[in-house]
Amino acid sequence: MPEVTVAIPLYGDHGGRAGLAAVTGAWLAQDVPCEVVVATAGDLGVDLPGVRVVHADPGIRSAGTLRNIAAAEARSPVLCLTDSDVLPLGRDYVRRALRLADGAAFAQPWMYRLPGGAAALARAGLPEPVDIRVAAPAGRTCYVTAAPGPALVPYRGERMERELMGEGGVRVPTPMVWPPPPAYDPDLPSWMQRQAPFHWGQLMLPAERFAEVGGYCPAYTGWGCEDDDLLTKIASRVPLIRAWTAEPSLTCLHLEHPRHYVAGPEWDANKARLRERLAAGPAAMIEEDLRPAVSRFRIP
Repeated sequence: MPEVTVAIPLYGDHGGRAGLAAVTGAWLAQDVPCEVVVATAGDLGVDLPGVRVVHADPGIRSAGTLRNIAAAEARSPVLCLTDSDVLPLGRDYVRRALRLADGAAFAQPWMYRLPGGAAALARAGLPEPVDIRVAAPAGRTCYVTAAPGPALVPYRGERMERELMGEGGVRVPTPMVWPPPPAYDPDLPSWMQRQAPFHWGQLMLPAERFAEVGGYCPAYTGWGCEDDDLLTKIASRVPLIRAWTAEPSLTCLHLEHPRHYVAGPEWDANKARLRERLAAGPAAMIEEDLRPAVSRFRIP
């Protein structure tokens, strides 16, 4: 039996599709038994050996809803909620994360960003993605690139700053990084170029805790806010360990891709929905989400 279920969503034309085989392979290569469940709204178009694929309604446009669907298929007592374009670095990543969490909620590991994404990874000719080394200081460098030899190295020109980020009771001083100029996304306004140097939405926690709070709120569509919503609910029930501060050497790699979807009209609607829910408080948020969730989740 697996010890951890890795739940991954995929819908629309998300760029994670290109690197999904490398991402799922890295999770399956962990030295702790993991199962990977991909919930997809439509066809995948890629072969994923060893992965359980759940085909959901093609009309779904919500990462949270798809993660709920994947989590409902879990056969393990622990969930790792993540994305289709983020892979763990090191075969001991899950084991170390479990040890750090110790029954609490492990969130937001430091994340290196690779401009060019899956194509850049393939061109680099590096070893298996899970075994990639990064010759850059964890916790201080975000953007990386391939170089001669079996490692990724810092991408010159990024700029990091800190500000109070997060929502509700989970606001903390947070690093944010401006990408090096060649990594700017030409389809986005300048204020949206800045990104977190950690995986904002990755969360590992006991499956029973996820079920107790009703999973992800299904009211968010498109990109944004469903992660902050869930973190607020979880933090009201169990300790929330932010890996980028507690253990920066626990790292993952983001396969960068165009982010045209983040500037859509759904972003404003999601922000308004989150403000309304936060004003009601975590208990009311959980109560609301448990009503439709009773039949969705089972506690191992």
